[in-house]
Amino acid sequence: MNTHWFITLIALCCPAMTLAAPNETAVVAPVDAISFLKQHDAKVQAILAEATADTLPPALRENIKGHINAAFDFPELSRLALGTHWQERTPEDRDHFIQTFSGIIEEQNFDSFVQYYREGKITYESAERDGDTTVVVAKIPLQREEIEIVYKLHQVQKAWRVYDLVIDGVSTAEGNRRRYARYIEKKGYEKLIAQLDKQLARLRPTRN
Repeated sequence: MNTHWFITLIALCCPAMTLAAPNETAVVAPVDAISFLKQHDAKVQAILAEATADTLPPALRENIKGHINAAFDFPELSRLALGTHWQERTPEDRDHFIQTFSGIIEEQNFDSFVQYYREGKITYESAERDGDTTVVVAKIPLQREEIEIVYKLHQVQKAWRVYDLVIDGVSTAEGNRRRYARYIEKKGYEKLIAQLDKQLARLRPTRN
């Protein structure tokens, strides 16, 4: 399965920080994480239903993108992506990394989840809760294959947020951490953030 869009995914800062979609207010956490995910899916699918063609107009794309990414805890994703190197960075470095890394993930999440919503219905099969964290197992039947996604969520300001996705047994957070650690060891952190800045500029050419 092609999971490159998820592997580049998901990265972030100090747990106290959160990034929300524009004009998106925090939602009080439902009793269980599956309810949260189903509510989130329903919002995105309702917006997608407004589309009359395969190519989405810019305004609709941004609306869908905002709803998709509102489910993720980008600061925590970023912290996990840098691993032990997170503690070595200054507050300014961390802010820069969060903004760049989350921007990349926001763009890639859009393409991935729109494909999911269009090709198959996400079925949530089980959930295991441990305090403020929950692991939810889901299946998505796509045109060529069925994939399993494990959502790892925790509560941020009483709202559920996804901090890792495990796609067919591969953790995106762990994959990012290993890849970035190797890059930093060989070329240094400054080269890594410069490369990520360039990647974001390619994904958002009209914004740079």
